[in-house]
Amino acid sequence: MAASRSLRACLARFARWNARVRYADGALPAPLVYGLPRNWPHIRALYERAGFRHTGDTEIILIARVADLSAAGPRPGVTAERTPGDCGTRFTARAGGKTLGFVEIDTALARPERRTRASGLADVGNLHIDPAEHGTGLEHWLLARAADWLRLCDVDRLVAWEPADGSAMTALLKGAGFRELTRTERGWEHRPDRAQMPGR
Repeated sequence: MAASRSLRACLARFARWNARVRYADGALPAPLVYGLPRNWPHIRALYERAGFRHTGDTEIILIARVADLSAAGPRPGVTAERTPGDCGTRFTARAGGKTLGFVEIDTALARPERRTRASGLADVGNLHIDPAEHGTGLEHWLLARAADWLRLCDVDRLVAWEPADGSAMTALLKGAGFRELTRTERGWEHRPDRAQMPGR
């Protein structure tokens, strides 16, 4: 199999370089493709036969149609401010001069170096809610404000990444209209037997 031969050649090269740790990843120059997605069982089998082990985190990739996200209704006493953020456009909820929470949306997934069509795709870069506001529906309201703006930008799909550890944020996103697309495992390592390394 060509893939097995290629991987053996890579490991042989690393051995000649006396590399202490070798890493593997499935990242491609396309949105959402990183780590080792669950829908690549053949690559997982290849890694494991070669001696790679998953040592990192597992993330859930979620996706929603923007059309399925609720429209932003009124929230008495709360305003939404749109500004630049660390990970895209930020929508901040404020009341009485206090920040209640924010969501940041990155619409730059279709950068020129990427070859696949991603012009209708955006992702949730950050979503933070003041603990005092948990359970009030503020998260859904912020996502709805972002969705209104995304419709104007001709974005029809919104994605998010969350740790696969049963976090409350995953349940919140699913409740807002997101569904699980796949899970991906980050951090694959190959540590050769030090006794068999060159020079030992």
